[in-house]
Amino acid sequence: MIKKIHILGIILASVLLVSCIEERLSADDTENASAYLQVRGNSLLSSTDPLDNEIKSLRILAFKKSTGQCVSNKLYSAELNDVINHPIDEGVYDFVFLANEPNLVSVLDGLNGINDYADLGNITYPEQAFRSDVPVPMFQELKNVEVLPNRGGARVDGGEIQSLIELQLERLGTRVDIVLEGEEDLTNYFKGITFYNLPEGITLMSASNASLGRSKNRNFTLADDAGYFTSVSPSLEQQSRGIVWVKKITRFILPFSNFSPEDDDSKAITLKVDMENRYSPSCHLKIQTKGVAGASKDNYTLPYNSALLLTGTIKAPLNLNIQVTPWGEEQHEWQVQNRYLNVSDINVNITDYNGVRITFSSNMPVVKVLPNVIVGSGAQTMETGKVFNDLVLGTGETSTSRFAYTYDAVSGKGSGYMDILLDEYNMDMATFQVNPNGRSTVFRLVLSAEDENGGNSLQREITVNTSQNGIHFAANPWDGYTYIGAFFRENETGERIISMQLPKRTDGALGFWNVKVDNPYKGQVILSTTPSFDPYAGTDNPGRPELYPVRPNEYKTEEVVSDGTEIKGKGRIYFRVAWREANNNSGNTGEKAPKYATLTVTYATANWEVSYKLYLRQGEAADYIMNQGTTIASGPLSGTQRSYARKVSPFNLIDPEMKNEDQNYVELYEQTDKKGAEFVDYPTQAGTFYQWGVNKADNTFLAYFRRAYHPAQPSNGTSPTGYWANDQAINKIPIWASSGSGASTDYEYGYGSEFEICPPGYHRPTDGYTNQISYNGPYPNYKWNGVYVDVEGNPVSQTNSSSNIAFFEWRQSLWKNPWQGETVPGNEQVKVGLGTAKEKTAVRERTAPAYQVNKDIFLLFGLYADGYFDRRPKKIQLSTTSSYATQVGVSVNSPSVAYRGSVVYNPETNASVFFPATGRRKNTGGELEYAGETAYYWGASTAPTTPTWDGIIVRVVWAIEIGNGNPGHLHTLPTFGHSIRCVKDEVSSN
Repeated sequence: MIKKIHILGIILASVLLVSCIEERLSADDTENASAYLQVRGNSLLSSTDPLDNEIKSLRILAFKKSTGQCVSNKLYSAELNDVINHPIDEGVYDFVFLANEPNLVSVLDGLNGINDYADLGNITYPEQAFRSDVPVPMFQELKNVEVLPNRGGARVDGGEIQSLIELQLERLGTRVDIVLEGEEDLTNYFKGITFYNLPEGITLMSASNASLGRSKNRNFTLADDAGYFTSVSPSLEQQSRGIVWVKKITRFILPFSNFSPEDDDSKAITLKVDMENRYSPSCHLKIQTKGVAGASKDNYTLPYNSALLLTGTIKAPLNLNIQVTPWGEEQHEWQVQNRYLNVSDINVNITDYNGVRITFSSNMPVVKVLPNVIVGSGAQTMETGKVFNDLVLGTGETSTSRFAYTYDAVSGKGSGYMDILLDEYNMDMATFQVNPNGRSTVFRLVLSAEDENGGNSLQREITVNTSQNGIHFAANPWDGYTYIGAFFRENETGERIISMQLPKRTDGALGFWNVKVDNPYKGQVILSTTPSFDPYAGTDNPGRPELYPVRPNEYKTEEVVSDGTEIKGKGRIYFRVAWREANNNSGNTGEKAPKYATLTVTYATANWEVSYKLYLRQGEAADYIMNQGTTIASGPLSGTQRSYARKVSPFNLIDPEMKNEDQNYVELYEQTDKKGAEFVDYPTQAGTFYQWGVNKADNTFLAYFRRAYHPAQPSNGTSPTGYWANDQAINKIPIWASSGSGASTDYEYGYGSEFEICPPGYHRPTDGYTNQISYNGPYPNYKWNGVYVDVEGNPVSQTNSSSNIAFFEWRQSLWKNPWQGETVPGNEQVKVGLGTAKEKTAVRERTAPAYQVNKDIFLLFGLYADGYFDRRPKKIQLSTTSSYATQVGVSVNSPSVAYRGSVVYNPETNASVFFPATGRRKNTGGELEYAGETAYYWGASTAPTTPTWDGIIVRVVWAIEIGNGNPGHLHTLPTFGHSIRCVKDEVSSN
């Protein structure tokens, strides 16, 4: 990777500063100096991994060409876009630039004490200076630089006079990424890796470190260094070779290793794969093998400023295929006569979830992207705007939301950038159904440098290799495919990707969009239109979002001026959002009170405009949505304090055996221990389904106690014998509590002690009483010929038991104004008094209020960016009784499946919590239904017995439904399979 820093405005100076460490020049300094160098890091520090590009310090050393005497030695704190004024006399010098020097006393003392050029050779950077958690040390030397008087610029090695010198810093380390493969499942054996025989450091000004010892080792384990390791599903190509296990290990930073002769295997770095209870294979790392690809001998060196990708199959011995590439950006120059057009890359890869940035420079006044791209290797073309997002200049435009070129007529030079993202070419539902395994297409985009009249053009062809694996949806708040929120754990500040298609306007122009961080949160949240540079985003194995920080797009003035609080674009809505720093609230790890924020998203297309809030949360601790102790404004509890609100966990429950498993997991169910379920890792993940409880008095059902059902499989209704307990013959009314005063002989107590699976410190929320039936509203609600009847068909007066909801944790925790009753449609027919003279068909009335947006409960239904759902391709999840033909999720068919869903929020505090639309498993046989549409959650309270359409009297319990426009409370059979969401223990429930 060629790292670039601009040195601008080379001017005469009268003052020399030596060894002024960590000091910036003041305004007075620059006013009194007659000359200085302006050093500025610019946006050309691009790479696929932002951590590789990080610069924290820059030391500038100048040596007299004639004597080698050090006349200037100054260390600056430096970041991208910082401007550093460096005084220097006129004369001829050799310059040395050191970025990210180690913060070690021995190194700092050595650098600060340099008197002449030869002293540089005595400086050694030790091995521990090259690590993944610190910026990579970098270096460049510029020899024979003549600084001219009278603001005359500089001449480098006798070349042309320049007013701008562009540094090309090179990293003094080597990056290593590893992909390990296995022909068997090695999950229970693989424990980590170890590097042996690492060099003890590197010597400045020397391309060789052969003289240094090689006694250093580094060990990385799954237990202590989990961030390096990612489990990956084998690709089709790997599967064709019999590979069943893949582990991706990313971003090891090592000191370079260079020596002569290069085939001296005693100096080779050794990689060992650490296996438990098995042989641990190892091998020497080498970048060339004798007799392969024309190599005359083995080469065990590891070059500096190079990225190594190691791919190996775990066998004895270990065989590694090593691909050596330049570390990041290269310059691809193109010059014809006195015209030139240089671009940073001419062959790039993108998915439908990431992008790539290409920078370019020219001495032509106009640079633009041509309106058509070439498809594949033939002559077929497509409109550029139908493939990529907003690259083509319109009439009179000099920039778009993804392209800009600035030309200086005085110097006759210009520079620019473009961010390449897919747009209309993204697959919709119909296209995905034709391409269920995704599609890959190669496009050849043409960049043209021209004069003002479009003549004298010089063109560069850029190959863009695209891969698409999932479905994209048009932004539409009414169908639930708009992003409505984002979640971060308390220590997370990495990117969340917000991506939605935006159809063109009726006149064919691109729709507009903008996003603003709302005023109270501008210092906490940051936005960027720069695309994600995670090369695996949009696959089933994306990189960790924490590796991709969010910074304003430095090419957009308004974005930089707003410090990333206001962004805008055209066409496809694509931006990234993050918190500026980790949650600094007090509390133990994982228990800090969450922070909340909101964005305002506005977009316009066709003839309408939409503006809505997007809700952000930073913190995994359970929290109040509706605060305990606040006064309820309306409804049956109007004027009373909210005493039963609870802190709600942001995660569903899953059986530990299924947690984080992929589509290769074959079991359809597990049995969870009492209080033994675990929280999923991401709010969008479905977790496992559970029946409320089975007949605990019948030992024939023991195998079904706390049975955890796979959230996605089977999806077609076909299941093995003994899979589902659909007839429990519960003779007594099931009660959650262990006992109750005035206990009825009709009750079977103690279901909670047998079926509670929430982990210690949490419990299943109540829906009213837990020691007796909770009516929670008017009952009975069966009406025949204008008269209420009971389950036996007797005419009765309806009793209003709405006061029961005073003990309702679900309703008080999520509803601003808690509802009474149940939210049935209101026209359902039931049969009462079956087989008697009182038999009749009645209508079951709805006893809860009708749902009104932003009144009693505040929620949005849509997509949620939690670092999991937003980085993976959305694919079809079949559901046997879905009201739609198909729904979508990510990681479908696996226990880690995740869905869109509902954000429930408090409009006064902006506290929010997400509920994925997991659907449920049907009571009769466990078929998956309504996945991706709605969610059902169990409570801990029993509802009154209920007649069915065919007259059977059933024992039912309370549950809630959270979905698109249909939140509410249900009497439902305990034989359904629902999700479970826990609340924190506070006081004993009634």
